[in-house]
Parts: sequence; C-alpha cells; structure tokens
Amino acid sequence: MPNFEKMSKDEVDDLLDAKRRGRGKSQRERILENYMKQLEGLEVGEGLSVKPNEDDNRQTVKNRLKRAADRLGYEIEFIRSRGVIRVYRVA
Repeated sequence: MPNFEKMSKDEVDDLLDAKRRGRGKSQRERILENYMKQLEGLEVGEGLSVKPNEDDNRQTVKNRLKRAADRLGYEIEFIRSRGVIRVYRVA
C-alpha cells in the first residue's frame, strides 16, 4: 500500500502556481479567448456568421460561442440555418 502524506493549502498552491507558470494558458483557454475576440465588437442587434471547417463539430462551436458570450456578459441567440452558424446579440 502506498504512503499518503497530507499537504497544506500553501504547499498545494505553490505546486499549482509552478505548474501554471510552466505551461502558460491551456489550449481551451486560448480557444475561448479567440471566440471572445470575435464576439467583443457586437452591439445589441448585430450578428455574426460562423462557417465551421469540415473537421469542426457544429455543436462544439455553438457551445464555445455560448461560453464566450457568458464570459463577456452577453446574451446571444442562434438563428437556424444550414452549414453556417448565425448568432446575434440580444442583450
């Protein structure tokens, strides 16, 4: 059986900080920032047309758009269409 040793909160924080400094931002965080940049300029009533690549999953793109909008404090809605994802800013 392995030996277990409890770590203090400070020890855990030090380990996490060192890990984060070494890697920088995760790929997920970088992708989210790119989506946020695309949504940042939208005014209420304006929209955005997104054409996913062949290897992109439409639902994944929509989920990322929702997450980016939430992070920005935007309320968005999607307009049904084929091939292209259309989104507009509600509030």
